[in-house]
Amino acid sequence: MTSKYLVPRSKTLNQLKQVHSYLLKTLTKPHDQYHYYAQFLIRLLQLPGDNLSYARQVFDQIPKCKTQFLWTSLIRNHVLHAHFRQSILLYAKMHRLGVLTSGFTFSSVLNACARVPSLLEGKQVHAQVVQLGFLRNKFVITALLDLYAKCGDLPESRSLFDAMDDNDKDVVACTAVICGYTKIGLMDDAQRLFDSMAEQNVISWSAMVAGYANCGNMKAAKEFYDRMTEKNSVTWVAMIAGYGKCGEVREAKKVFDEISEPDASCWAAMTVCYVQNGYAKAAIEMYKVMREENVRISEVAMVGAISACTQLGDVEMAAILAKHVDEGCCDRTNYVSNALIHMHSKCGYLDLAWREFSRIKNKDVISYSSMITAFADHGKSQEALDMFLKMRNEGIEPNQVTFIGVLSACSHGGLVEDGCKQFELMTRVFGIKPLTEHLTCMVDLLGRSGQLEKAHSLITDYKDFCNAGTWGALLGACKVHVNAELGEIAARHLLELEPEKTGNSALLANIYASMGKWKDSEIVKMMISETQKKKSPGCSWISS
Repeated sequence: MTSKYLVPRSKTLNQLKQVHSYLLKTLTKPHDQYHYYAQFLIRLLQLPGDNLSYARQVFDQIPKCKTQFLWTSLIRNHVLHAHFRQSILLYAKMHRLGVLTSGFTFSSVLNACARVPSLLEGKQVHAQVVQLGFLRNKFVITALLDLYAKCGDLPESRSLFDAMDDNDKDVVACTAVICGYTKIGLMDDAQRLFDSMAEQNVISWSAMVAGYANCGNMKAAKEFYDRMTEKNSVTWVAMIAGYGKCGEVREAKKVFDEISEPDASCWAAMTVCYVQNGYAKAAIEMYKVMREENVRISEVAMVGAISACTQLGDVEMAAILAKHVDEGCCDRTNYVSNALIHMHSKCGYLDLAWREFSRIKNKDVISYSSMITAFADHGKSQEALDMFLKMRNEGIEPNQVTFIGVLSACSHGGLVEDGCKQFELMTRVFGIKPLTEHLTCMVDLLGRSGQLEKAHSLITDYKDFCNAGTWGALLGACKVHVNAELGEIAARHLLELEPEKTGNSALLANIYASMGKWKDSEIVKMMISETQKKKSPGCSWISS
């Protein structure tokens, strides 16, 4: 039987590999190789599963391939299997070789650009679309407006939409623009376009539900949700996540319970909803049920369970989750590894956090920030600073969270000079505005070293970013270094910020007494008595 009949009759990957072996032995003429490899590649791409690595090997054996259909098929299959970057690179190579493109080629690569998202490459493809006269192609123009909508360039997306023939403004085109509006919270514009549509599909409805839910308008989201005759996973996840952000866990659970067959994304959304609202035990139980019912554990669900375990400080469950990841229950992405680093650190296992960090191939800013914070939390101040230096040497730009870890390390280690340098680096070199956490670390650091005036000056410079924790750090330092004047200022601010806390009022009374201001001390004590405030009794988290 010849190759002509063997390739189409191959129904599995193993059968095709046998045919491939046969072709390598029997085909010697370049023309025959080109023809049969092309036929082989088309059949390979038709098989189920992700066979793209093998397909690329076969494709690369076709010398100077100029067949548009093969290039387009390969680009499209990369998009279908979420290999968006590779799809764009293939298109660039196709363009360099001068292979003619089709509308399907453009729509595929534009889809890839939208999914990355990559506006720069998308604009380059747009220019080629115009140059080759494909701007009237309905599929290409829809892909273009979807690209600009997903990348947040709504004016360009709307401009393309308005330029379309009315007959081409179908449900797909309208929905693409609606998704763009909802992504940046322009719900009035989205609503107007939605209402003007001759027909809507489940994607249009889901976009509106998700848009209102993301904006926190759950009343409007619920109205759309209730009107839907057909719902899908996107709709359910949007409602669960929306209620979760608003703290309405019961409503989220009600939506979840109404789903007859929730998929992995719905389970993950409910798990995350529990974690976000402090229901860590419920999140762990949800994860256990997922395992029992053989629900696929996505990275979102796994990170939700890991975060819940971190909140609880459950060492036993932490070991179980780490084992599940080791066994391959989900992809070990940076998202998962970073969560594991944080979990191991909070559970007291710095060595396990370091081991997880070390196995990450492409470390990002979150990976480094997690490890820096782990070192800081465990009193390893110098190791934290060394890690920060390594991060910068590798060209990774720090963010606000990174500097919280760095300044915390300086505070724990009493590294005043280093702390001041890092704060200057953060604010002046990287232009990062300090958060309350940064200022509290700095006030604590300066206060411990007795630089109370400098600590107070820092609070004054950033008074809008300071909270009770910041003033509390200054007050604590004033007590240690016996500075009654600054202590009075700190205590007064604490009393304004937390008037319900007995300790603040009692501390102010004591400070006045230490300054000899007996009258003021008595006035504060009378305030405590009148409002029937009492010092909060001590408590222990250790179970008996």
